[in-house]
Amino acid sequence: METPIVQPPPRGNKSPIPPRVVLVATGPDLKRLRQGLSSPDDRGERLYLSRIYRALETPAPWALVGPFMGAPQAAMLMETLSVWGVAQFLFLGWCGAIAPHVRTGDIVLPTGAFIDEGTSPGYDAQADKVLLPSEDFHQVIKRALAARGLGFHEGLVWSTDAVFRETPSKLGAYQRRGGLAVEMEISACLTVARRRGVSFAAVLVVSDELSSLNWRPGFRDPRFKEACRAVSQTVEDLCRTS
Repeated sequence: METPIVQPPPRGNKSPIPPRVVLVATGPDLKRLRQGLSSPDDRGERLYLSRIYRALETPAPWALVGPFMGAPQAAMLMETLSVWGVAQFLFLGWCGAIAPHVRTGDIVLPTGAFIDEGTSPGYDAQADKVLLPSEDFHQVIKRALAARGLGFHEGLVWSTDAVFRETPSKLGAYQRRGGLAVEMEISACLTVARRRGVSFAAVLVVSDELSSLNWRPGFRDPRFKEACRAVSQTVEDLCRTS
């Protein structure tokens, strides 16, 4: 395999990054986790369009990185952070339900993703699906959610760049293949994790529904907001105990 021309930048003489990172896709979740895990005086270190925030402990076992959107940004973050020594990534984000039994405010744990984004083909042009490379870490997330009494769905998600081109025919095709939800980054993250040999797991909160072929946004739904808080608390638990 050819060596890419453009490489992630070296860390240089900057302070090391913790070996574990929570990739926090959305601003509201990042704000909530920062309040629980990092110092209010930590202004963060810029990394592309995101920022890195360290946990309060010294040495910090975890860092928070976000926000970001889409497969290219997620892949660039993971590539760079893995070169800088990060070995474990936990992704926290939102998704839209495409399976009828998955509803706003539910929690989804992806076991793999259908590739409908443009980043993963740069790694493997033949693949149309990528599966979870880190079963042990996935089980850690399951146990943490169970410890808080939180139910969840496990299964495949559909990763797409084209939010405004989620057509009925595409949605139906991914439903028939067992897809639970649609989002923008997981397949690229899984692809990078395999290429870089790092651990990856993800937890998603359902923010909207598409299964009826009519879009039903749930961003203001109390159940969605409560699920975001509960999942953030679970992530805090993990960062403090692992």
